Amino acid sequence: MATSTKLYKPEQTICYGDGREQDLLKFIQDHPRYKQMQDSPLEVLSAVDEYGAQYNFLMNVGKDKGRIVAQQISKQQPRVMVELGCYVGYSAILFGSIHRQCGGTKYISLEINPDFAAVASAMIQLAGLHEHIEIVIGPCEVSLREARTSGRLKTIDLLFLDHQKSAYVGDLMLCEDLGLIDSGSVLVADNVISPGAPGYLEYVRASKDERNDLRVKAAQNSAPSVNPQTGLTYDSTLYRGFEPTGEPDGIEISLCKA
Repeated sequence: MATSTKLYKPEQTICYGDGREQDLLKFIQDHPRYKQMQDSPLEVLSAVDEYGAQYNFLMNVGKDKGRIVAQQISKQQPRVMVELGCYVGYSAILFGSIHRQCGGTKYISLEINPDFAAVASAMIQLAGLHEHIEIVIGPCEVSLREARTSGRLKTIDLLFLDHQKSAYVGDLMLCEDLGLIDSGSVLVADNVISPGAPGYLEYVRASKDERNDLRVKAAQNSAPSVNPQTGLTYDSTLYRGFEPTGEPDGIEISLCKA
């Protein structure tokens, strides 16, 4: 992988939730360039990458794959963007900054872990994006249903999936059933190669009939609330890239068609 950016520390068995997220925030707050980070997304991201390279691996999309997503945001210019999995706010800062520049009106980031959300909130505040990015704490299913029911969220123009890989399919099906995904919506799924999301790839790459068969199975098994039918189809493309550790990975980008 040809890059001038220093690689992150290798991913280990325990790679999150061991205090490194709070350690990252302290590193940022004690950083000699802290003042320069205020209202500067790029400075904040640079410091996060510095921590990942010098101290501990972080579950971030990184610069290489981040560029792929950033290009899609600039191309699609979504008004409403939703992110599943905020973690420490790296992708929210990177994509939220571009989203705001493109005239986007709402960026919602869902995070189940309140400790991670607290770190992300502080980072987003520092980057000057707190008025543009909304962090919602709780399980994706609950947060999505509540946002749709309350009317705060009516449609998603670009959905970025970067949470638990096994939850990609179920949460996408839920978004479809809630009417949040429609013709013209764009799905961007991280880590489809490493660690992989085979069920998700099978779903978005399937024909309409094959996809409905998968929904029937989901309704019969683990997701009884799933509607067994959908009229949506997807035009999907795999974009290969690299993790911030240098490991090969890929992002699946899918354009929804009615």
